Amino acid sequence: MQDLFQSYVDDLNKLRDALHDELAVQARELSTAMGNYSQRCEAVLASFMEKVSARGVEVEEAAAARFNAFRGLPVIANLPDVGDRPPQTPTNAEQETIETVAERAVADSLLVESDVDRKLRSSGHITLVKSDPAA
Repeated sequence: MQDLFQSYVDDLNKLRDALHDELAVQARELSTAMGNYSQRCEAVLASFMEKVSARGVEVEEAAAARFNAFRGLPVIANLPDVGDRPPQTPTNAEQETIETVAERAVADSLLVESDVDRKLRSSGHITLVKSDPAA
């Protein structure tokens, strides 16, 4: 009986080792498959992002063309990129011209406001007429 019991335990240990080995192999295969899947997903995502970026540029260009058409401007396919060149600062003469035009615009607006005030004051006086109540 002892031999039968020992044989049964040995068979169970062999079965446990075989299952453990099989699980380890399947875990390695699953890990490899997940790594491959991850790499494919990253490649697909990168491709998708490139397509979205390209489509975004197309949409921006179409929107700019429609906006120019709405404003009555010619539709220009290749608009200059403002990031390609450094910002332009006005020269001294341009700065003086801008200041002169701004001062003239302010002075003109003040004259228009004072003319309107003068016209309102010089228009006929309004007289209040009271009626006597019937007695």
